[in-house]
Amino acid sequence: MSTGKEKPKNSAQEDPAKDELAKRLEAVGLSAEYWLPKLHKQLGVTSTQVLKHLQYEDYLKLECDVQHPWEKQALRTLLNIAESKTTMKQLQEQRLEMLKKRQEQAKLALKELKEMQEKGRSRHEEAVTKKEEELRQAMDIAPEYWAPSEKPLIEVMENVHKQLSFLEESVSQSENLPDKEVLRWASGGLALQGIYKTNKLTEMVEKREQLIDIPEGFQLFGPEQGPLFEKKEFSSAKAESTFTRTMEKLGFSISVTAKGGFGGFSAETSTDYSSSSESEETHKSRAEHTYICTTKYSYIPLASCYFPKDQLRLSSAALQELKDMEQLLSHTPEPDKLNLLKSRGGSFFNRFGSHVNQGPLHLGGIFWWKASSEGFRAEQLDEVKKRTSDALSSYVGGSYSGFGWSIAGGVNVSKSGSEASFQGTDRKQTQTEIQLFVTKTGGPPGVDSLTAWKSGLLASNKTWSVIDRGSRLIPVWDIILSNHRQDFNDVYQMGRSLTRAYEALTKLSACTLVGEELASAVDEARTFLEDMKTWEVTGDEEQLVTLLNFKEKLIEKTKHNRTWIDICLSDKVLQDFLENTVLLCKDLPAHNTMSTKSLLCYLLDPYVYSVKNFPKSSSIMQWIFHAEEKQQKSVRVSEFADFIQVLQDMKNYIQAVTYGPNSSPAAVVEAKVKASLDVSLALCSLRKALQDREQIDIELLLLSIAARAGYRVDSNTFQYLLGCPEINFMLKEMQRAHEGYLTLRDQDVSRAQAFLLLTGLTVTAAEFKDVSPEEKNKRLTFMKRHLGNLLSGEVANVFMKPNACDDWNALERDLNTLVKGEYETSSSNLQKQNIIKELRDVCQRAKQTPPPKPQPQAPPKDVKMSEGFKTQDFLNLIKRLGLENYYPRKMGMADFHVIDKTSLHDSQPSTESELPFYFLQKLLMLDYRVRYLVCKDDSKTKQGITSALNMSSKMNECSGATSDIYEDFLNDDEGTNESGTPRQTHVHPMDIQMAIFHCADDFMRQYLSTKLAFCQFALPLLVPNPRTSQIEFPLWSLSQVKKSWHHVEKSGVETSIKNYKNKLIYQADTPVVSFTRIGNSPHSSKSKILNALLSKHKHDIFFHRDCRGSSKDCLLMNGVVEISWYCPGGKDDDRFDNCIAFTNLHGDAREHEQQVRFLQAIASINVVLFTASDENEIGKQIVSDFLNSPKPFVCLFTEKENVAAGKSNLNIKIGMKNRNEAELIDELARTIKDLLAGSNSTCSLETCVEIARQHDFLIDEDKEECKQAKSLAQTVMVLFKENNLLGMKEELLPLQGELWHRWCKKDKELTRLQDKMKRSIEQHRSQIESEKRLRAMELTSKSTLNHDNELATFVIGLGNMTLINIFGENPSEMQDILQIAVQAFLRMKQATQVSGQHRTQPLSAWPSTPVPHAMDQPQS
Repeated sequence: MSTGKEKPKNSAQEDPAKDELAKRLEAVGLSAEYWLPKLHKQLGVTSTQVLKHLQYEDYLKLECDVQHPWEKQALRTLLNIAESKTTMKQLQEQRLEMLKKRQEQAKLALKELKEMQEKGRSRHEEAVTKKEEELRQAMDIAPEYWAPSEKPLIEVMENVHKQLSFLEESVSQSENLPDKEVLRWASGGLALQGIYKTNKLTEMVEKREQLIDIPEGFQLFGPEQGPLFEKKEFSSAKAESTFTRTMEKLGFSISVTAKGGFGGFSAETSTDYSSSSESEETHKSRAEHTYICTTKYSYIPLASCYFPKDQLRLSSAALQELKDMEQLLSHTPEPDKLNLLKSRGGSFFNRFGSHVNQGPLHLGGIFWWKASSEGFRAEQLDEVKKRTSDALSSYVGGSYSGFGWSIAGGVNVSKSGSEASFQGTDRKQTQTEIQLFVTKTGGPPGVDSLTAWKSGLLASNKTWSVIDRGSRLIPVWDIILSNHRQDFNDVYQMGRSLTRAYEALTKLSACTLVGEELASAVDEARTFLEDMKTWEVTGDEEQLVTLLNFKEKLIEKTKHNRTWIDICLSDKVLQDFLENTVLLCKDLPAHNTMSTKSLLCYLLDPYVYSVKNFPKSSSIMQWIFHAEEKQQKSVRVSEFADFIQVLQDMKNYIQAVTYGPNSSPAAVVEAKVKASLDVSLALCSLRKALQDREQIDIELLLLSIAARAGYRVDSNTFQYLLGCPEINFMLKEMQRAHEGYLTLRDQDVSRAQAFLLLTGLTVTAAEFKDVSPEEKNKRLTFMKRHLGNLLSGEVANVFMKPNACDDWNALERDLNTLVKGEYETSSSNLQKQNIIKELRDVCQRAKQTPPPKPQPQAPPKDVKMSEGFKTQDFLNLIKRLGLENYYPRKMGMADFHVIDKTSLHDSQPSTESELPFYFLQKLLMLDYRVRYLVCKDDSKTKQGITSALNMSSKMNECSGATSDIYEDFLNDDEGTNESGTPRQTHVHPMDIQMAIFHCADDFMRQYLSTKLAFCQFALPLLVPNPRTSQIEFPLWSLSQVKKSWHHVEKSGVETSIKNYKNKLIYQADTPVVSFTRIGNSPHSSKSKILNALLSKHKHDIFFHRDCRGSSKDCLLMNGVVEISWYCPGGKDDDRFDNCIAFTNLHGDAREHEQQVRFLQAIASINVVLFTASDENEIGKQIVSDFLNSPKPFVCLFTEKENVAAGKSNLNIKIGMKNRNEAELIDELARTIKDLLAGSNSTCSLETCVEIARQHDFLIDEDKEECKQAKSLAQTVMVLFKENNLLGMKEELLPLQGELWHRWCKKDKELTRLQDKMKRSIEQHRSQIESEKRLRAMELTSKSTLNHDNELATFVIGLGNMTLINIFGENPSEMQDILQIAVQAFLRMKQATQVSGQHRTQPLSAWPSTPVPHAMDQPQS
């Protein structure tokens, strides 16, 4: 293959070769002007002789440059490459061979470079540059990511040598599984799992069970897609998280097209938009706190597969579930069948899904780089966006090549492993930090260099993940109709039952024919194709018209286009007819073929791109596209009136042709083609003009109506040919809506927007039936996204009503009343009427039917707060606490190590903004009451009591004898808030702690954890980020926590005790007992059970619902996992003999899948509080996973008193209802102790790091500054271990040897002498002052004594602050301070004042004992 430099154009030797290559390109329909440079640049191809040596991998490099889908097939034809027919085994062998070849080439180039370097040659010499280019190509590194020119050659070679070692390791560890095993292994068998296709993305990405078996004769082939390098930008953490999760669960094809929309058209945008129903306060907060995330990813497909429909068979579990459903249906009366279908069908769909991905599926890997920043102001967005983009580009370059990377703004940072961050030098302007991190989908774990990761991915198919599941979904009812006819008594009835259940549950149309009707459509298509064999190709447009009419009739009958694609366009008879028609028309004048090309376009576009085998489709589509490109230049419209005129002209034109003297079917179709094209171009031109004028509301109004006539935004064309009925519809509705909207907009924006939304929801052509709920939901989603932040608050409030998007009649009624300006009155009256109606219905039902047995219900997902509201609540909390300037992670130790009134007085905060610093000061003093810190406004309480007394007085005056005091007293109606504003409760104590945690930097977090551990409180182990939902594993924060305990070891009858004193707990290997909750348990508290187990209720290690200051409004603890250690003291009453780690997941486990999976991986025993009445499918799955795990499982049933023993000794059931707590705790302790005795499963937090990385958790120790600090410390420790300490001092500190020793000795003697003299003088001074003060004490007032008391308190506080200096080198400072304290106490004694005794003690000696506050000690 030629890789030389391009020769001049006048070279006599190259021109014939280029001409021949150009002819080969044009022969397959490719543009020589476009593709010749691509072939040379990508592959170095300059002649046709090279083409025969190209392989499939080379084709994939070219595939990235295609402009039209048909060019892919043309390229395959040019390179003579069969489509994905190479077996996986052959491909993997080729890839391994390629990797080895690259290694040898790189080694050779590296060796020659080294020789050049040893001879003193520099990088700038031509020979060195050429050899370096060979090395770069062998390493497969893009030119823009190669080492910069300023890097020394020796450094370049060292880096390449390191990368080569990774390559060799990847090849040596190559492990390739059979194709079927790869499919089972990749992403946990994701390809075989079903998808529950609903209109909610969150439901579509949920994990399902295996729905289908691997088809017989299954094989993997080469990829149909080429590698991609994409960039995405997100303005919210939710959007970024949703995109990433969609890519992982649904794959590339669906993720990049899932943009929302309705009526067959979608909103194409490269960025995301925030919810349009935000309050004014949300907008204000958005202006103050913003978020940006830029993501780049390298998408590398390595294999593909496709599930033929006739080979799809359900898994045994799924098939058995459907058989049981059919059996139940056969014994169910007709009126009850729908309820049964919804119940059992819903259970099936939630468990297995409703559809299977047919493909094409792709396996491989995705390498992600992400850069995010938050907490900056809106006006800084452009600057931060640029800085973030620049930082990410440098970061990508670093991971490509392995070289260091630098960032604009004067900050240089080394390449990071998985996470990094930096702050610019201009910190006063932005005050923002950019987080940089790498994640991987598939590939070898623990590798952060793209080259090394990609090599491991290529070498071993065991590392592959499912990266694309395709976009073809086959419903379950289709599978049973095709391949399970013998498994059901009536397969057609079962198919109809499933579609009925699906439509009832999802409010979506099944859009699929079942049974004989589908077979009839297929038979009709085959009959038509059989007739086509007799057609003679004449180029007559009437033949194309006949074909077009059949296509539209077929699509109308089947309600989808699959039959047209799979049966008709895939048939060779139709393909030959189309190809011969094009050949016949190619030589005709352009103006004579315009109609033919338009008809072919409507027949083929976009359906032809889904046809698997249509060899000549590329040349046909190229001929059509060339014609369209020339036509795009006509029709320019910028005003609404001009567009209306175009519609009128096209209507007149169609009528003239239809009723003209020479009318024919072909002429009518040609007129419709011209009208459709002209109207499409006119509407596209008008939309562009409206967008330029920022009139997106008018644009949306017109789109809403045009969509009903078949307009598609993504292609700017109409799906079907326009006739007079469709044009009349647009003329009438657009003029009516345009006039009405402008009239209302001049009066009230909210009324106008309500009119626009109502029009979009309800407008429909006369011949169409009513709009379905599914269609309305799509329309509303598109309109809200299109309007974005322009949606008024009054309109947004309409959508905030409960069930606003479930009851469409009520929503349209509200919008209509808003249009009329009567919304407030109507809303109030309707609310009263609905309440009365509901009360009557309840009473009526109570009389007619007995109370039903409560059924377990899944928690409705609709009631969850959106991520946007959660973020807003968090920002509001930060603002209430006065921490805006510290978020995110900007608070350091110096921010609260100050002496002020908080440290001088044992007082309580008076405002919420004082809470964080009161918390920190109390934590500094090791005051265990820090966890009960609240700020309540007593004035509100007094005002409430006064109001109640006044109200009671007035009632007594008004009611007289008629009032029933007894009934009033027992009336259990909740009080109303007369002000009409929502009542704001006090800040939850744990929200204070966690808010500080989120604002603290890494060293501050370490300080917090250490102090909390001294107070015997649980520590955060897993912490979800309140704004991004990314889970953090703060190992660095826990790395200085120390514990002491006695470890009992039993060997036969002998027992030995091992003492651990002040051991770093994160290094300790201990059993882990995980506590989680499934379901709501109002009468049982998991945290209280843990406190009773660990401290016998002497101390609240875990904060629980009955602690002082607790409330139901805790914001930041949901999803947090806390950890605490039981440290036995070697006493008889120890519950356990050894140190055990206990974890506590706050919140319902069903809502925190990532945390549950992590805890399952690290736990020795899993303990679950289970509420059966609140179970759902997710909860069942979690319990099933625990039961199937080899680890012991203890289930505490909150609603059962007595439970039968389980079949397994590892799965224990314990009833909690009506149990004596002491007995329950004793039984639980015995159970845990017995299970641990039979288990050797232990782990340390240090070993949990790798598991956390596998779950894509953020780990603070992975930050570059932490890595560097750790590396330096380890280097120093190695020096200390390897060398004699005294010898190191003499070598490294020569001036601090004997000479220094003598100087210190003399200085010590001199200092003692000076101290003696000074002490004598100070004493004599001091005695005189004491006498004066004692005489003055008799004359001083009480205020002076109080001042002395404050002085003593200050001294004690200062003593706390300087306690570390007791063991320092300057004892005189401490002596002076204590002397002043003694004098102050003496004065207080003489004045009969009570002084406080302050004691300190080695707290670490009692690790299991709660630490009291100093003021709780006995007074002296």
